[in-house]
Amino acid sequence: MSLFQRTTIALARSPMMGRAMRAMAARSSLASRFVGGADVDAAVGTALRLREAHGIRASLFYLGEYVADPAAIEHNVTQSIAACEALGRAGLDVHVSVDPTAIGYMDSDARGEANARRIGAAVSRAAGGGQDWVVLDMEDSGIRDRTCGLHRGLLEAGLPAGLTLQARRRRTPEDLHWAIRQRTSLRLVKGAFPERELDHDGRARIDQAYLDAASIMLSPEARKAGFLPVFGTHDDRLAGAIMTMARERGWAPDGFEFEMLYGVRPDWQRALRGLGYNVRVYLPFGGDWWPYAIRRVGENPRNAWLLARSLGSDGSYFS
Repeated sequence: MSLFQRTTIALARSPMMGRAMRAMAARSSLASRFVGGADVDAAVGTALRLREAHGIRASLFYLGEYVADPAAIEHNVTQSIAACEALGRAGLDVHVSVDPTAIGYMDSDARGEANARRIGAAVSRAAGGGQDWVVLDMEDSGIRDRTCGLHRGLLEAGLPAGLTLQARRRRTPEDLHWAIRQRTSLRLVKGAFPERELDHDGRARIDQAYLDAASIMLSPEARKAGFLPVFGTHDDRLAGAIMTMARERGWAPDGFEFEMLYGVRPDWQRALRGLGYNVRVYLPFGGDWWPYAIRRVGENPRNAWLLARSLGSDGSYFS
Protein backbone atom coordinates (compact mmCIF):
# COMPACT_ATOMS: atom_id res chain seq x y z
CA MET A 1 0.00 0.00 0.00
CA SER A 2 1.39 3.43 -0.95
CA LEU A 3 2.13 6.20 1.55
CA PHE A 4 -0.80 8.15 0.08
CA GLN A 5 -3.18 5.22 0.65
CA ARG A 6 -1.94 4.67 4.21
CA THR A 7 -2.40 8.38 4.91
CA THR A 8 -6.00 8.42 3.66
CA ILE A 9 -6.87 5.39 5.80
CA ALA A 10 -5.35 7.11 8.83
CA LEU A 11 -7.31 10.28 8.08
CA ALA A 12 -10.51 8.27 7.66
CA ARG A 13 -10.00 6.79 11.13
CA SER A 14 -9.11 10.09 12.86
CA PRO A 15 -11.91 11.34 15.18
CA MET A 16 -10.26 14.78 15.43
CA MET A 17 -10.14 15.20 11.65
CA GLY A 18 -13.71 13.95 11.41
CA ARG A 19 -14.98 16.61 13.84
CA ALA A 20 -13.09 19.38 12.06
CA MET A 21 -14.19 18.33 8.60
CA ARG A 22 -17.87 17.92 9.57
CA ALA A 23 -17.86 21.51 10.87
CA MET A 24 -16.47 22.71 7.54
CA ALA A 25 -18.94 20.59 5.59
CA ALA A 26 -21.86 22.36 7.25
CA ARG A 27 -20.86 25.43 5.22
CA SER A 28 -20.39 23.57 1.93
CA SER A 29 -22.40 21.75 -0.71
CA LEU A 30 -20.72 18.41 -0.08
CA ALA A 31 -23.43 16.76 2.01
CA SER A 32 -26.34 17.82 -0.19
CA ARG A 33 -24.57 16.57 -3.30
CA PHE A 34 -23.31 13.18 -2.14
CA VAL A 35 -25.33 12.33 0.99
CA GLY A 36 -28.98 11.33 0.78
CA GLY A 37 -30.08 12.87 4.07
CA ALA A 38 -29.19 13.52 7.69
CA ASP A 39 -31.42 10.74 9.05
CA VAL A 40 -33.38 7.64 8.05
CA ASP A 41 -36.56 9.46 7.08
CA ALA A 42 -34.70 11.91 4.82
CA ALA A 43 -32.73 9.11 3.17
CA VAL A 44 -35.84 7.03 2.50
CA GLY A 45 -37.52 10.15 1.12
CA THR A 46 -34.59 10.58 -1.29
CA ALA A 47 -34.79 6.91 -2.29
CA LEU A 48 -38.53 7.21 -2.86
CA ARG A 49 -38.10 10.26 -5.11
CA LEU A 50 -35.43 8.49 -7.16
CA ARG A 51 -37.67 5.46 -7.64
CA GLU A 52 -40.80 7.44 -8.50
CA ALA A 53 -39.12 9.98 -10.78
CA HIS A 54 -36.58 7.83 -12.57
CA GLY A 55 -37.08 4.17 -11.63
CA ILE A 56 -33.69 4.18 -9.90
CA ARG A 57 -33.28 2.03 -6.79
CA ALA A 58 -31.15 2.71 -3.74
CA SER A 59 -28.93 0.94 -1.24
CA LEU A 60 -28.90 2.90 2.02
CA PHE A 61 -25.62 3.18 3.90
CA TYR A 62 -25.40 4.76 7.34
CA LEU A 63 -22.21 6.80 7.60
CA GLY A 64 -20.04 5.65 10.48
CA GLU A 65 -17.21 3.24 9.59
CA TYR A 66 -14.02 2.57 11.61
CA VAL A 67 -15.83 2.57 14.95
CA ALA A 68 -14.54 0.87 18.11
CA ASP A 69 -16.73 2.38 20.84
CA PRO A 70 -19.52 -0.08 21.79
CA ALA A 71 -22.16 2.66 22.05
CA ALA A 72 -21.26 4.02 18.61
CA ILE A 73 -21.31 0.51 17.15
CA GLU A 74 -24.79 -0.10 18.57
CA HIS A 75 -25.96 3.23 17.19
CA ASN A 76 -24.75 2.27 13.70
CA VAL A 77 -26.51 -1.07 13.88
CA THR A 78 -29.81 0.43 15.06
CA GLN A 79 -29.66 2.99 12.25
CA SER A 80 -29.23 0.22 9.67
CA ILE A 81 -32.12 -1.72 11.19
CA ALA A 82 -34.26 1.43 11.20
CA ALA A 83 -33.42 1.91 7.52
CA CYS A 84 -34.62 -1.64 6.78
CA GLU A 85 -37.90 -1.00 8.57
CA ALA A 86 -38.47 2.38 6.87
CA LEU A 87 -37.68 1.00 3.42
CA GLY A 88 -40.16 -1.80 3.97
CA ARG A 89 -42.90 0.61 5.06
CA ALA A 90 -42.25 2.73 1.95
CA GLY A 91 -42.60 -0.29 -0.36
CA LEU A 92 -39.00 0.03 -1.58
CA ASP A 93 -36.28 -2.59 -1.86
CA VAL A 94 -35.05 -3.37 1.65
CA HIS A 95 -31.46 -2.94 0.57
CA VAL A 96 -28.76 -1.69 2.94
CA SER A 97 -24.98 -1.61 2.68
CA VAL A 98 -22.77 -1.95 5.75
CA ASP A 99 -19.08 -1.65 6.49
CA PRO A 100 -17.89 -4.41 8.84
CA THR A 101 -15.77 -1.82 10.69
CA ALA A 102 -18.98 0.12 11.44
CA ILE A 103 -20.82 -2.74 13.13
CA GLY A 104 -18.27 -4.29 15.46
CA TYR A 105 -15.20 -5.63 13.66
CA MET A 106 -13.03 -2.86 15.13
CA ASP A 107 -13.96 -4.36 18.52
CA SER A 108 -14.24 -8.11 17.92
CA ASP A 109 -15.24 -10.51 15.17
CA ALA A 110 -17.90 -12.00 17.41
CA ARG A 111 -19.57 -8.63 17.95
CA GLY A 112 -19.39 -7.81 14.23
CA GLU A 113 -20.88 -11.13 13.17
CA ALA A 114 -23.69 -10.92 15.71
CA ASN A 115 -24.59 -7.43 14.55
CA ALA A 116 -24.46 -8.41 10.88
CA ARG A 117 -26.93 -11.18 11.66
CA ARG A 118 -29.23 -8.68 13.37
CA ILE A 119 -29.24 -6.49 10.26
CA GLY A 120 -29.73 -9.48 7.96
CA ALA A 121 -32.69 -10.59 10.05
CA ALA A 122 -34.15 -7.08 9.83
CA VAL A 123 -33.89 -7.24 6.02
CA SER A 124 -35.74 -10.57 6.05
CA ARG A 125 -38.51 -9.25 8.30
CA ALA A 126 -39.10 -6.10 6.25
CA ALA A 127 -38.60 -7.63 2.80
CA GLY A 128 -41.40 -7.13 0.33
CA GLY A 129 -40.31 -9.36 -2.52
CA GLY A 130 -37.93 -6.95 -4.26
CA GLN A 131 -34.15 -7.05 -4.31
CA ASP A 132 -33.80 -7.22 -0.54
CA TRP A 133 -30.22 -7.60 0.73
CA VAL A 134 -27.69 -6.57 3.33
CA VAL A 135 -24.57 -6.04 1.25
CA LEU A 136 -21.16 -6.10 2.90
CA ASP A 137 -18.82 -3.38 1.69
CA MET A 138 -15.19 -4.28 1.07
CA GLU A 139 -12.76 -2.14 3.03
CA ASP A 140 -8.95 -2.29 3.15
CA SER A 141 -7.13 -5.62 2.87
CA GLY A 142 -6.71 -6.00 6.62
CA ILE A 143 -10.35 -7.03 6.91
CA ARG A 144 -10.88 -8.70 3.54
CA ASP A 145 -10.72 -12.35 4.65
CA ARG A 146 -12.99 -11.69 7.61
CA THR A 147 -15.51 -9.93 5.35
CA CYS A 148 -15.60 -12.87 2.92
CA GLY A 149 -15.96 -15.25 5.86
CA LEU A 150 -18.81 -13.18 7.28
CA HIS A 151 -20.60 -13.30 3.93
CA ARG A 152 -20.40 -17.09 3.83
CA GLY A 153 -21.60 -17.34 7.42
CA LEU A 154 -24.63 -15.15 6.75
CA LEU A 155 -25.59 -17.22 3.70
CA GLU A 156 -25.22 -20.44 5.68
CA ALA A 157 -27.60 -18.94 8.26
CA GLY A 158 -30.18 -18.38 5.52
CA LEU A 159 -29.88 -14.59 5.59
CA PRO A 160 -30.08 -12.43 2.41
CA ALA A 161 -26.45 -11.34 2.28
CA GLY A 162 -24.45 -9.84 -0.56
CA LEU A 163 -20.78 -8.97 -0.89
CA THR A 164 -18.56 -6.43 -2.62
CA LEU A 165 -15.42 -7.59 -4.44
CA GLN A 166 -12.66 -5.53 -6.02
CA ALA A 167 -11.61 -6.32 -9.59
CA ARG A 168 -8.10 -4.99 -8.99
CA ARG A 169 -7.34 -7.80 -6.49
CA ARG A 170 -5.72 -10.80 -8.18
CA ARG A 171 -7.59 -13.28 -5.97
CA THR A 172 -11.06 -11.97 -6.90
CA PRO A 173 -11.76 -14.69 -9.55
CA GLU A 174 -11.20 -17.33 -6.87
CA ASP A 175 -13.82 -15.72 -4.63
CA LEU A 176 -16.17 -15.25 -7.58
CA HIS A 177 -16.14 -18.89 -8.63
CA TRP A 178 -17.55 -19.74 -5.19
CA ALA A 179 -20.03 -16.85 -5.07
CA ILE A 180 -21.69 -17.45 -8.45
CA ARG A 181 -22.88 -20.84 -7.25
CA GLN A 182 -24.84 -19.20 -4.42
CA ARG A 183 -28.13 -17.35 -4.30
CA THR A 184 -26.49 -14.07 -3.44
CA SER A 185 -25.82 -10.57 -4.72
CA LEU A 186 -22.28 -9.62 -5.70
CA ARG A 187 -21.24 -6.02 -6.31
CA LEU A 188 -18.10 -5.74 -8.43
CA VAL A 189 -16.08 -2.52 -8.12
CA LYS A 190 -12.65 -1.57 -9.42
CA GLY A 191 -11.47 -1.14 -5.84
CA ALA A 192 -9.99 1.44 -3.52
CA PHE A 193 -6.65 1.54 -1.69
CA PRO A 194 -4.39 -0.24 -4.20
CA GLU A 195 -1.72 -2.56 -2.81
CA ARG A 196 0.98 -3.53 -5.27
CA GLU A 197 1.65 -6.96 -3.81
CA LEU A 198 -2.04 -7.93 -4.07
CA ASP A 199 -3.25 -6.14 -7.19
CA HIS A 200 -3.15 -6.05 -10.92
CA ASP A 201 -1.01 -3.14 -12.08
CA GLY A 202 -2.15 -0.26 -14.30
CA ARG A 203 -5.51 1.00 -15.50
CA ALA A 204 -5.68 -1.14 -18.64
CA ARG A 205 -4.98 -4.33 -16.71
CA ILE A 206 -7.50 -3.46 -13.99
CA ASP A 207 -10.15 -2.70 -16.63
CA GLN A 208 -9.47 -6.07 -18.23
CA ALA A 209 -9.66 -7.76 -14.82
CA TYR A 210 -13.03 -6.09 -14.31
CA LEU A 211 -14.34 -7.51 -17.59
CA ASP A 212 -12.84 -10.93 -16.81
CA ALA A 213 -14.71 -10.91 -13.50
CA ALA A 214 -17.89 -9.73 -15.24
CA SER A 215 -17.60 -12.71 -17.57
CA ILE A 216 -17.64 -15.05 -14.58
CA MET A 217 -20.62 -13.22 -13.08
CA LEU A 218 -22.59 -13.44 -16.33
CA SER A 219 -21.98 -17.17 -16.82
CA PRO A 220 -24.79 -19.70 -17.36
CA GLU A 221 -23.82 -21.27 -14.03
CA ALA A 222 -24.45 -17.98 -12.24
CA ARG A 223 -27.86 -17.50 -13.86
CA LYS A 224 -28.91 -21.04 -12.99
CA ALA A 225 -27.99 -20.51 -9.32
CA GLY A 226 -30.10 -17.34 -9.02
CA PHE A 227 -26.99 -15.21 -8.60
CA LEU A 228 -27.50 -11.44 -8.98
CA PRO A 229 -24.59 -9.64 -10.73
CA VAL A 230 -24.16 -6.00 -9.72
CA PHE A 231 -21.65 -3.86 -11.59
CA GLY A 232 -20.45 -0.92 -9.54
CA THR A 233 -18.93 1.42 -12.11
CA HIS A 234 -19.28 4.93 -13.49
CA ASP A 235 -17.20 3.97 -16.54
CA ASP A 236 -19.45 3.95 -19.62
CA ARG A 237 -16.83 1.98 -21.60
CA LEU A 238 -17.02 -0.87 -19.13
CA ALA A 239 -20.81 -0.58 -18.92
CA GLY A 240 -21.08 -0.82 -22.71
CA ALA A 241 -18.91 -3.93 -22.81
CA ILE A 242 -20.97 -5.52 -20.03
CA MET A 243 -24.24 -4.78 -21.84
CA THR A 244 -22.89 -6.44 -24.98
CA MET A 245 -21.62 -9.43 -23.02
CA ALA A 246 -24.93 -9.87 -21.21
CA ARG A 247 -26.94 -9.63 -24.42
CA GLU A 248 -24.76 -12.20 -26.18
CA ARG A 249 -25.16 -14.60 -23.26
CA GLY A 250 -28.92 -14.27 -23.01
CA TRP A 251 -29.18 -12.17 -19.86
CA ALA A 252 -32.22 -9.90 -19.87
CA PRO A 253 -31.58 -6.21 -19.08
CA ASP A 254 -33.40 -6.62 -15.76
CA GLY A 255 -31.37 -9.71 -14.80
CA PHE A 256 -28.50 -7.67 -13.35
CA GLU A 257 -27.80 -4.18 -12.00
CA PHE A 258 -25.53 -1.23 -12.49
CA GLU A 259 -24.72 0.59 -9.28
CA MET A 260 -23.24 4.07 -8.87
CA LEU A 261 -22.63 6.54 -6.09
CA TYR A 262 -25.44 8.93 -5.28
CA GLY A 263 -24.64 12.30 -6.83
CA VAL A 264 -22.14 10.95 -9.37
CA ARG A 265 -23.11 11.02 -13.08
CA PRO A 266 -26.88 11.22 -12.51
CA ASP A 267 -27.49 11.81 -16.24
CA TRP A 268 -25.72 8.54 -17.07
CA GLN A 269 -27.75 6.76 -14.39
CA ARG A 270 -30.99 7.97 -15.99
CA ALA A 271 -29.77 7.09 -19.48
CA LEU A 272 -29.04 3.51 -18.46
CA ARG A 273 -32.44 3.25 -16.80
CA GLY A 274 -34.01 4.57 -20.01
CA LEU A 275 -32.41 1.66 -21.87
CA GLY A 276 -34.21 -0.76 -19.56
CA TYR A 277 -31.34 -1.65 -17.23
CA ASN A 278 -31.69 -1.83 -13.46
CA VAL A 279 -29.82 1.06 -11.85
CA ARG A 280 -29.15 1.44 -8.15
CA VAL A 281 -27.40 4.22 -6.27
CA TYR A 282 -25.29 3.78 -3.17
CA LEU A 283 -27.01 6.33 -0.94
CA PRO A 284 -25.19 7.36 2.26
CA PHE A 285 -27.04 9.12 5.06
CA GLY A 286 -26.14 10.57 8.44
CA GLY A 287 -23.67 13.13 9.69
CA ASP A 288 -20.39 11.21 9.88
CA TRP A 289 -19.45 11.87 6.28
CA TRP A 290 -15.66 12.32 6.70
CA PRO A 291 -14.47 8.67 6.39
CA TYR A 292 -16.73 8.23 3.36
CA ALA A 293 -15.36 11.36 1.67
CA ILE A 294 -11.71 10.59 2.34
CA ARG A 295 -12.15 7.04 1.00
CA ARG A 296 -13.32 8.61 -2.27
CA VAL A 297 -10.00 10.49 -2.26
CA GLY A 298 -8.18 7.24 -1.51
CA GLU A 299 -9.74 5.62 -4.55
CA ASN A 300 -8.54 8.40 -6.82
CA PRO A 301 -6.16 11.20 -5.79
CA ARG A 302 -7.82 13.52 -8.31
CA ASN A 303 -10.87 13.51 -6.01
CA ALA A 304 -8.83 15.48 -3.47
CA TRP A 305 -9.30 18.58 -5.62
CA LEU A 306 -13.05 17.95 -5.82
CA LEU A 307 -13.20 17.64 -2.03
CA ALA A 308 -11.14 20.76 -1.45
CA ARG A 309 -13.20 22.83 -3.87
CA SER A 310 -16.43 21.64 -2.27
CA LEU A 311 -15.31 22.55 1.23
CA GLY A 312 -14.30 26.00 0.10
CA SER A 313 -17.25 26.79 -2.15
CA ASP A 314 -20.83 27.95 -1.81
CA GLY A 315 -22.10 25.13 -4.02
CA SER A 316 -21.68 26.67 -7.47
CA TYR A 317 -18.84 24.28 -8.30
CA PHE A 318 -21.33 21.41 -8.43
CA SER A 319 -24.13 23.13 -10.37
